[in-house]
Amino acid sequence: MAKVIAHRTAASLAAENSLEGIRAAARCRADFVEMDVRLSRDGELVLMHDESVERTTRGRGLVEDLDLEELRALHVPTLDEAVDLACRLGLPPVVEMKEEGLEGLVAEALEGRECIVTSFYHASLRELSEISGLKTGIIISSLPLRPVDLALWADASCIFPRRVSPRLFKEAHSQGISVYPWTVKSTDEAAWLLRLGADGLVADDPCLMREAANQPVLATGKDNCQYYPCHNFPGQVCTHCFCPLYPCKDRELGKYVRTKRGKRFWSCIDCRLVHDPLVAEYLSEHMQATTSDLKALLGTKAEK
Repeated sequence: MAKVIAHRTAASLAAENSLEGIRAAARCRADFVEMDVRLSRDGELVLMHDESVERTTRGRGLVEDLDLEELRALHVPTLDEAVDLACRLGLPPVVEMKEEGLEGLVAEALEGRECIVTSFYHASLRELSEISGLKTGIIISSLPLRPVDLALWADASCIFPRRVSPRLFKEAHSQGISVYPWTVKSTDEAAWLLRLGADGLVADDPCLMREAANQPVLATGKDNCQYYPCHNFPGQVCTHCFCPLYPCKDRELGKYVRTKRGKRFWSCIDCRLVHDPLVAEYLSEHMQATTSDLKALLGTKAEK
């Protein structure tokens, strides 16, 4: 079953990055609770997403300019307090390092704990892996050309992407890397991500995601799809129901169209490429194959 990760300690249900949020995540039966960590002026790890305290507290100033006593007055918990509570409630923490240079302190604070450490700073994760045995995950907000290679370089076992593609899941899973998309806001989005192969869902409302994660994942294939045959030709193979090449932007296979609201998107409704039996089998074994590779393969088949 897919894991549910309470984002910013269940930000939709309680103050973000708070002890109350951790308790809310536990009530929702989340599997993990995610929290952001920064360093105070006097060298304490505290929970805070932003550089400043102004959005989430009544205080003013940067976290790095405030000492622990000042932050406590604003009800900002320490990492130790948050992790202790989470572990007592049976919730392994997912700790995001919001700054570089925290590797040693985080390694010391989480030593021996079941947890995942994440960051946009992939070099920091690589350093953390060198000095500790902690499990790590890279965070990506865009979708780079080779996200799995980034994770492998950082020695990370997880990817936390904001944007996803079918190929990302296939390539990550082939390397034993888990994928946890963020931030999921609806059950429809959750169902789509689970069909793609998401290992978990990062959400502000873990209760909503718990409900979605508990639903059976709809399998692909003609026997389970109300849209079959979506490309209207006999013998189509549904192994790659969600095309790993999308959007290929190959004008021979598709085109840009506009929705009623004027949004431009790539339509491949008439494309049969990845549904051809030969191509589908080849793509399953060669996940790095390009659109040109597959078109050439189909052309060879036609010549025979």
